[in-house]
Amino acid sequence: MSALLGQGRIWRASLSKNRDGVTLETAKGALAVDNPELRELKIEVPLGKWGLVVKNVQSDRKLLGGVLLSFAKHKERVSAAVGNDRLYSELQRVILDATVTLVEVGRLVLSLPEASAD
Repeated sequence: MSALLGQGRIWRASLSKNRDGVTLETAKGALAVDNPELRELKIEVPLGKWGLVVKNVQSDRKLLGGVLLSFAKHKERVSAAVGNDRLYSELQRVILDATVTLVEVGRLVLSLPEASAD
């Protein structure tokens, strides 16, 4: 079973089965009435690329959506999810919760960017 990293009413983030990535997915049954086409949205982000997700989580939704598109099987569903304000705001929160959990359990290390010499 995969380790839960963050969860909302609609989204959940968990450590992938092989523990080298994060699985973002919509919770089963959460969107059955509102958005049935998004019921089985699953995005597998390798831990090595999680920094791109974190870097863009608070920026323009198109940037985050673009990053997530490269890791999703059903790309059209990502666009629909990021375009919906309710789904997008919860996705941001779940991503941030997952990041904190990854740091706390030692699976992710955050560092300051190197200063450029002017």
